[in-house]
Amino acid sequence: MSDIDFANQPKQYITETSKEVHSQFEAILKFATTKYEKSKISFSQGQVCRQNSRGGARPSKSKPKPNKCIKVLQRNICPNCGCRLISLIGQERTRIIIDFVLSRLGIRKVITKYVGYQEYCNKCKTKYVPPTLLEFQKNQFYGHGFKSWVIYQRVGLRVPYDSIVESAKEQFNETISSTRITFFMMNFAKYYANTEKLITERLLESPFIHADETKFNIRGVNWYVWIFTDGKYAIFKLTETREADIAHQFLKDYNGILISDFYSGYDACRCRQQKCWVHLIRNLNTDLRENPFDIEYEDFVVSIRDLINPIMESVQKYGLKKRYLYKFKMEVNSFYKEKIDNKVYASEVASKYQEHFLRYRESLFTFLEQDGIPWHNNTAENAIRHLAVQRDISKGSFHEVPTRNYLVLLGIRQTCRFQGKSFFKFLFSGETDLEKFEARKR
Repeated sequence: MSDIDFANQPKQYITETSKEVHSQFEAILKFATTKYEKSKISFSQGQVCRQNSRGGARPSKSKPKPNKCIKVLQRNICPNCGCRLISLIGQERTRIIIDFVLSRLGIRKVITKYVGYQEYCNKCKTKYVPPTLLEFQKNQFYGHGFKSWVIYQRVGLRVPYDSIVESAKEQFNETISSTRITFFMMNFAKYYANTEKLITERLLESPFIHADETKFNIRGVNWYVWIFTDGKYAIFKLTETREADIAHQFLKDYNGILISDFYSGYDACRCRQQKCWVHLIRNLNTDLRENPFDIEYEDFVVSIRDLINPIMESVQKYGLKKRYLYKFKMEVNSFYKEKIDNKVYASEVASKYQEHFLRYRESLFTFLEQDGIPWHNNTAENAIRHLAVQRDISKGSFHEVPTRNYLVLLGIRQTCRFQGKSFFKFLFSGETDLEKFEARKR
């Protein structure tokens, strides 16, 4: 066996012919790899041409041809001494911005050249650039509309970075990178920071707030994203752990009602609470299926059904109106007296739910005492579902800072959705107050 020369395990000492064959086979195998296709060197008539490491030819550095030219206003007066400035005609300053604008037929690409002249102050011995040109960030080539399109693709439609890059190239002949998209996200998160602040203020004025949280993978580690919403406004927050400090901080001065599931982290919030009956009923049903011969627990569940069914029928018929629901407080008190208070259960499952009802006695039936208080937390789950889908698409390829920027914009997106407004048009409008955007649209 020692004389056999395997193709994948060549002997240390081989013939020149075998050595040549191995070398040729290895070269052939390399042809099939993706890495080779991206980095191969082709030889043609003595010229060497190396492809871009990311695939495809390197993008041209030539400046795009503008289809619109705007002459910007000059300063005229020195901001330091107030003297009249001298326009330096020979020292032209320009900036080319690629942008998208909305038209009746859709998106239109516009390339604008901004032109101005430097000015000089004899007294201060200082040169000044036209103010309009200073408004553009260093190395900025894309306008608000172009960025809005990118943000809508990422946040509104959940399109992966690579697909956005491809769409920009195929549809608009614009070559951008994933890094630039991340920069756009950061830029817009800052731009709309006040929008998030206004949403928070209006949310805290609501008579009730839904809260929920979900795991979110940041570089292979489970973090948590929290949603706070009233069905009209929504904001998201990111934390490293599931500790509910963020909820306590957000709701520290809140005087309304918090609607949540039974995660114990919410229990310490100072405001009144309403626990989600959907979660409770699901758990009751699950334990009923898993304990089919527990007659005592079955009787306990039947008594809960007999209590909650008439309440739900009233909600369906009259809505969440206190004048129709408050009367059920007597039935609730009777239920606690007969099934909860001072009752001893042999069933372990029934005993578990007895403790549950005792612990949340003040927060299970809050919706009977005030108009318009939901009895479930589906609104929060619905608001956070968009993020859960994005999480599954991206498969954990998130970093902390870009995620925080993303969540600012997602809160605005979900707020627009709740209010029946176009997130796409809101971004393009340049407005930062959703209420003013609504007034203008009317």
